[in-house]
Amino acid sequence: MSSRHALILTLFTGLGLGLVLPTTPPSQSAIVQNLMQETERSLKPFELQGAGGKFDMQSLQGKWTLIMFGFTHCPDICPTTLSRLAVLETHMSRLSNHQTLAYLFVSIDPGRDSIAMLDMYVSQFSPSFFSVTGHPEQLKSLANNLGTQFQVDPKPDNYQVAHSTLLYLTGPQGKLRARFNIDHNLIELAHQLHSVISRAESVKGVYVERRRVDSPR
Repeated sequence: MSSRHALILTLFTGLGLGLVLPTTPPSQSAIVQNLMQETERSLKPFELQGAGGKFDMQSLQGKWTLIMFGFTHCPDICPTTLSRLAVLETHMSRLSNHQTLAYLFVSIDPGRDSIAMLDMYVSQFSPSFFSVTGHPEQLKSLANNLGTQFQVDPKPDNYQVAHSTLLYLTGPQGKLRARFNIDHNLIELAHQLHSVISRAESVKGVYVERRRVDSPR
C-alpha cells in the first residue's frame, strides 16, 4: 500500500472512531474574566459628614452603594476613575432601574477638601454622585472596615496622598459585598455588577418568601 493510501485510511479510521481534529483555536470571547471580588463583611460604626449632614452606618442601609476613596487635588487617577464611574452608572441604568444604587466619593484629605468643595467637585462628573469626609480617625475606621488603607503626608514642601484605586460595593444591610477595579471593560463590568446585585436580591426575596410561608397564620 502506498504512503498516500495509508494516510487516507488512517484519517477515515480516526473519524470513524470519533476523532475530531481541531481546525481553529477556541474563541477568546468565550472566556469571561471574573472582575468582581465578592465577599461579605460586616462593618464597624463610623461617622463622617457630607452636604446632607451626618453619614454613618445607618446611611448605608436600604440601598446598594459604590464607594471610592480620593481627594479633589488628585491630578489624574481620581478624575479618571470618577469619569469612568459616570460611564458605569450609565451602563447600569440601561441594564435595569437601579434606583437604590448610590455612588459615594470619600475624601481622605479633609485638610483641603471642604464639604462644599467636595459637593461641587463630584457633581461635575454626575449629578447623582455624593461625597463625604471627616476626621482622619473616622476615615481610617471606614477604610479599615472595607479592607483598604490610605496615607496623607501634608509636608509644607511636598504634600503627598496615597490611597487604593479599588471600588467597594456595600449592600442594603450595610455589609461589604464586593471589591473591583474600574480599569476594565465598563460594559462587562456593569453586567457583572448587575449580576452580583440581582443574585443577592433574588436570595433575599426567596428568604422573605420562605418566612411568609413558615410564619403561623
